Amino acid sequence: MKEMYNNYKRELSKKNNLIILVLIVFLIGLIFGSIYITILSNDQKTLVLKQVTSFFNGIEKTSFSNKIDIFKNSLYSNLLYITIMWLLGISVIGIPIIFIMVFFKSFILGFSISSIFAKYGIKGLIKVLLYLIPANIVMIIFIIFLSSYSILISTKIFTTSFKKQTINFKTFMGKYFFILILGILFSILCSLYDAFINPFFYKIIY
Repeated sequence: MKEMYNNYKRELSKKNNLIILVLIVFLIGLIFGSIYITILSNDQKTLVLKQVTSFFNGIEKTSFSNKIDIFKNSLYSNLLYITIMWLLGISVIGIPIIFIMVFFKSFILGFSISSIFAKYGIKGLIKVLLYLIPANIVMIIFIIFLSSYSILISTKIFTTSFKKQTINFKTFMGKYFFILILGILFSILCSLYDAFINPFFYKIIY
């Protein structure tokens, strides 16, 4: 495990500019998502704020069956996102789509945060820290790693195909498949947190 981690680290350390570029795209999406609510019409903003209120009110009434549904939906969403990004890494046309996916992921996060603040003001900070940040931090770190490595793999496949070189497909696919396994595990853990731990803490505090 440690040796594999060091291999990933060495490969990505040679591509520091790539990680920085992914981070820049993520931050741009986060900023755009944060300010997007300011350009909505009054009717649209009212609808968004009602949905935020309805969402948090629903947490207080969450039953066990609801938590199971939340877990399933969260897990499906996370797995779908990670699997698509992973598959894009082994295609020669995946690079621009990966950047778009990173942008929209951060856009949605930024929009969610700004919507909570617009509704609850400074009190919304607790809701953000409690409900959005913990699981999202884990997924964000993994997504940045996955997207960077997927772009690296896609670039390698494109370069070798263009130059008609041969590569040890079995070796790099073994490491890449291990990343997918990690993504599945992180998705399960984050979905469990969203469905069972988040509502528990929320009811205690509120």
